[in-house]
Amino acid sequence: MPTRTNRSGLLALLATAGLLAGASQAAASQPESAAPAAARQAASLVYLNTVVDQWSHWTPDWHNESHAGTLYAGRSYFYCYTYSVTYTGNGHTSSVWLRTDDDTGNRNVWVSDVNLDPYGFRYDVNLLPHC
Repeated sequence: MPTRTNRSGLLALLATAGLLAGASQAAASQPESAAPAAARQAASLVYLNTVVDQWSHWTPDWHNESHAGTLYAGRSYFYCYTYSVTYTGNGHTSSVWLRTDDDTGNRNVWVSDVNLDPYGFRYDVNLLPHC
């Protein structure tokens, strides 16, 4: 169960509205190629600030076995978020994990959102798409 669920109702409402608005266009839509999907993903990068250096992980958890590399403190881009294992650090507890590319060359790795600055920690799931 996600630790931070206070936004779930709003997200469900927005998702339902989007489904209703797009239902009439669904029959007319064409399959998309990989190029527009890649462009859309690049356009959806969200930059947030991390306040400490942290391990990145191949899976959204804090286990030593999934350690990939390091994401250094500072401004970093993120692709999306998911809910997974709850982690406590930097004065926060959360089950939100963010997908990014770390500073040691690993792509599509995960970091916990507990190490974001106060703005990022508060709004990350509003700013990022769900993975």
